[in-house]
Amino acid sequence: MTTTQSSIASGMTRRGLLAGALAGAGTLALSACSGTAGGSGSAKGTLTVAGQSDNLTQVFNPFLANTAQSLTYTPQGQGGFIYEPLVQINTVDIGRDLPWLAKSWRWSDGNKTLTMELRTGVKWTDGTPFSADDVVFTYSMLKRYPGLNLLGIDFSSVTAPGPAQVVFAFPAPSEQHFTNIVSAPIVPQHLWSKVKDPTTYTDKNPVGTGPFKLSSFSAQSFLLVRNEDYWQPKAEISSLRFVAYKDNESMTNALVQGLADWGGTYIANADKTYLSRNKHYNYWAPIAGTDGIIPNLERWPLSDIAVRRAISLGVNRKQVGAASGAPPATSVTGLPMPAYTSSIAPRYKGVDFVQDVDKAHKTLTDAGYAKGGDGYYRKDGKRVEFSISFPSAYTDIAARVQVLVSQLKDIGIKLNVDTTTVNDINGLTSKGNFDSTMGYPVNSAPRAFSYYNDTINPNLYYPVGKATPTFQNIERFQNAEAATLFTEYPKATTDEQRQQIINRIEEIFVENLPWIPMFYWGSYGNWSTAKATGFPTPQNPYFSPVPNPVVALRLKPV
Repeated sequence: MTTTQSSIASGMTRRGLLAGALAGAGTLALSACSGTAGGSGSAKGTLTVAGQSDNLTQVFNPFLANTAQSLTYTPQGQGGFIYEPLVQINTVDIGRDLPWLAKSWRWSDGNKTLTMELRTGVKWTDGTPFSADDVVFTYSMLKRYPGLNLLGIDFSSVTAPGPAQVVFAFPAPSEQHFTNIVSAPIVPQHLWSKVKDPTTYTDKNPVGTGPFKLSSFSAQSFLLVRNEDYWQPKAEISSLRFVAYKDNESMTNALVQGLADWGGTYIANADKTYLSRNKHYNYWAPIAGTDGIIPNLERWPLSDIAVRRAISLGVNRKQVGAASGAPPATSVTGLPMPAYTSSIAPRYKGVDFVQDVDKAHKTLTDAGYAKGGDGYYRKDGKRVEFSISFPSAYTDIAARVQVLVSQLKDIGIKLNVDTTTVNDINGLTSKGNFDSTMGYPVNSAPRAFSYYNDTINPNLYYPVGKATPTFQNIERFQNAEAATLFTEYPKATTDEQRQQIINRIEEIFVENLPWIPMFYWGSYGNWSTAKATGFPTPQNPYFSPVPNPVVALRLKPV
C-alpha cells in the first residue's frame, strides 16, 4: 500500500510489497552533478529502469521471493515482462481490465465455472507454440505446490477442452476472486514439467511469452531485449536495462541525475527536487490504496481495541501523510477515497476520521489504564508499548513512523522502531513475529470486496508461528459474523445483495478497527520523456505508471 507495493507495491495484499510495486523512497540526497535526462549510460532505444534489490541474483522463477524478477516491479506470483498472465488487471482505471493471453471469458453455473478463450499464434521465446496445455500445467502446479499459490487461487479442476480454451471449475461461486485467478504467470509446460522441484527452481534463463526476454545479467543489472516474435505488435523500444540500487535514496538520485529513465519510487518534495530539474521529468502517483498501523492482534497491547481506538483518535493523519507527501486517510471504512465512494455504506458516507486527543485519553482511562511517572499509560503493571517493523531501506516509511513516535508519546503510548531488511519483512509478518508493521496492504485492491478480503477475512486466519501463504489477514483478525459474511458474499446473486454484505463488513471494520488507516498511498511513477513518450498521465490514466509491460508496449522512442 505503499511496496508492492504491491503496489501495486503495492497491492495490495502484502504480496506486492518489496517486489517493487511500491518501492517507496524517502529523503533525497542530491549529488552535486545533475547529469542529463534520459539515462546517459543507455544505448539508443534502451530505457534504464531504477529498481531496488538487497542482493541481485540470477533467479527468475516468478513464484519465488526476492528474485531478479522483482527488480522489474513484478509482484511475486504474478505475470510481468517475461511471463504473462491471462488478464492484465487495471488498478488505475478500475474495471477496465485488459485481455492478455486470454482474449475473452465467461462465467456460468452460478459463477462456479470460468471458461477462458485463449489467444492463438502465441509462441514461447524458444519458438515452441503456446497452448491451453501450458495454462492447465501452470495452475495444476500451483494446486500441487500450495507454497507457490501466492494469489490463493482455490479451484476444483482446470481442463483444456481444446488448444485455445481453458475451463476452471470452482467449489463455490468465485467471480469475486477473478482478479487473483487470472493474474498468475503462465510458464511453459515443455520446460517446467522437467523441473524436479519448482519451489527451489532458479530459472536462470527464463523462456516466456512476454514482450521482452533476458539478454545479459550481472550482479548490478540485467538487460531485457525486445521479443521480435511477440504475439502483439512488438515493443517500439528495443530494450530495458534494470539497474539495482541498494536503497530508495540512491534510486531517487539516479532518476534526478538522469541516470535512469523510469522508476516507481516516492520522491520527497518532487516539484523542487525532481520536476524542476528537467523539462522531461514527470511524476504521478494515482491513489491506489490505504496504509497505516497494521497490528498483530494476538499481541498486547494492540490486541486491546481500546488501545487501537485511542491511537486512531490521537494521531494527526495529515502530519503522518505529509511526512512522505501522502494524503491523509479520510473515510472511517478504510476504503481509499474518492475511488470507492460508491461502495461506502450510507451510514458512513462523509464520516471521516477526526483527531480528538482528549477522547483518546478518556478511551484509555475508561478501559482501566493509568499514566505512570514516565508519562506512559500502564495496565496491570505493563506499560503500553509496542514496536513497528519495516525495512530500513524504505525511508518514506521511516519518516512516517518518526512522526508517529512523537504523536503517540503525546497520548501516553510508547512506540519503538524495529527495522529489518527487505528480504526478511515478509517472513516476520507472515508468521506473526511482529507487534505492528506499515507498508501493508500494498497491492491496490481492484474491488471493495477484495480490499477487505485481503486485509480482514477471518477465514484466512493462521495461528502465530504458521505462515500465511498469501499474506492476507496478517493481523490475524477473528470475528464469527465477518467470517460468515465473507462466505456468503460469493453466493449473492445481485449487486444490491453484494453491497448489503459489504455494508455490514464496513460496520464490522469500523466497530472493531482491526487495523488503523493513516494515509492513502499511490502507485508511484517517475519517468523522463527525453528518450520515449507514451507514459500514462493524469490526463491519460490508461494504466499504472509503475514500470510494467502494458506501458512499455505503448512507449514510442523519441
